[in-house]
Amino acid sequence: MSDFSQDFLDNGFFDLGSIIDKKKCQDLLKQIQETRSFGSELFIDEEEHIKNPRWIKNNPGPGINLAEKYDLDFIEKNELVQNVLTKVLGPGYKIKLKKFVVSVPEYWLPEWINKETKEQMIANLGAYIKPEHKDVTYFRGIDFHQDTVGGEAGLKLPNFITLYVYLDDVEIGMSPLVVIPKSHIFGATKFPHDIKINWDSDKCSYSDRKGNKTELNYKFLTGKTGQTYFWSALTLHGTQPNIIKKSRISLRYLIERSSNEGVFLIDKVYKKNSPLMIDTTRNDVDESGKPIKFGKVLKSN
Repeated sequence: MSDFSQDFLDNGFFDLGSIIDKKKCQDLLKQIQETRSFGSELFIDEEEHIKNPRWIKNNPGPGINLAEKYDLDFIEKNELVQNVLTKVLGPGYKIKLKKFVVSVPEYWLPEWINKETKEQMIANLGAYIKPEHKDVTYFRGIDFHQDTVGGEAGLKLPNFITLYVYLDDVEIGMSPLVVIPKSHIFGATKFPHDIKINWDSDKCSYSDRKGNKTELNYKFLTGKTGQTYFWSALTLHGTQPNIIKKSRISLRYLIERSSNEGVFLIDKVYKKNSPLMIDTTRNDVDESGKPIKFGKVLKSN
């Protein structure tokens, strides 16, 4: 692989290619699929949801995280991954969170959940999942967002990156990631972001609502088993709903910058982009965490 530094500096995103052992990814995927029945059995009853809605603390955390139960050294100790992360984040970088992420096909959803999530534009399905299955994240299409939204894993400053590994082949229709390279240029902006997408091309316009506006290209990340990407916390990305009868299960990492002194690639990426923090990162949920109908989920092709 040629040096990626300038590419990451310019785009806030990089595709490492299919660098993770395919057979080991397939074996891991099979083990995950054997932990439960992936389908309508994942969801609570409507009566239970109405009686006791749970809008917060629905994502994996310490002790309630399926990813913590597996030996993932074939990814985390991959020589290329380690070399890249050291250059980006510095020696002694820290994995703050790792979790499995499941793109839910629509046919899995009970009709009442399908209706409610469509009407209210709800992406994260955690509120509808049985407690024993909340050790992974389930979603149905996520609008473009930055990873600063919600302060996941307690990371308030954008001094981290996301590393994302496809565990099987991902095609159009099964909710591939969609990323907007160069979208980190305005720093942190509030979700829902001011984006206008041209679905007849690969272009979109993006504004920081402060007078700055630019036209950028978005990119669908279809890829093979073991395909690995990383992006800055300020890079806009999302997914379309899964419209085929095959789930997508992937592995997502949040990896924090080293505490070592020095200037690493992540520091250079953020140097010219401000603000790095804003007081309120989102206005799409109320005080209870319940989603407010606001914005739109990325549409299907």
